Amino acid sequence: MLVNRVMKAASGARVTPVRCIGTRSRIYNKSLPSTPEMKSSESWAGNESSNNNSSVISRVVGMARSLQENTQPPINIAKPFTKKFNSSETYDPFDFSNDKMDIEKRERRQAVPYEKMVDPFQKAGVDPLDIYTMPEILSRFLSSTGQILPREITGCNAKNQKKLSNAIKRARTCGLLSTVHKHSRYLATRNM
Repeated sequence: MLVNRVMKAASGARVTPVRCIGTRSRIYNKSLPSTPEMKSSESWAGNESSNNNSSVISRVVGMARSLQENTQPPINIAKPFTKKFNSSETYDPFDFSNDKMDIEKRERRQAVPYEKMVDPFQKAGVDPLDIYTMPEILSRFLSSTGQILPREITGCNAKNQKKLSNAIKRARTCGLLSTVHKHSRYLATRNM
């Protein structure tokens, strides 16, 4: 445990700080380097350090400097991370937060109405309750962790989505479908 203590003399004058690690304590007479001194490798070397330590420190400082100088900003920035404001608009720090990005993502999802999505069961003329014995087909409506996908992704209308969820639950109760992953046909396999 590292503890910094500042002791005061009886006259009220400050004495150099004492750094305690465990039971050992050492008084540092040398003050820490300020910002301009931090750029020079001599200020980090210290009087008591050996040449080996100073060479390691100078290499680390040199690597940090080269990274800082040579790092280029990303060329392609994803569209959700860019904001376009008109010259007369004011913006709030909330406009750049993750919560605002989540709200915009939800609005984009809701912009696609359910009517434009084609219900796969209605198109095929199949009742979802009749396919509970076909786990391969039901697996297409499950996530990789075995959760039932929502209507926005499946494209089913409300009635068929409810029937689909009942069919998946029936298949799970019969032991045809796992509760934690998709059907074994859709699992990743290793070729040995």
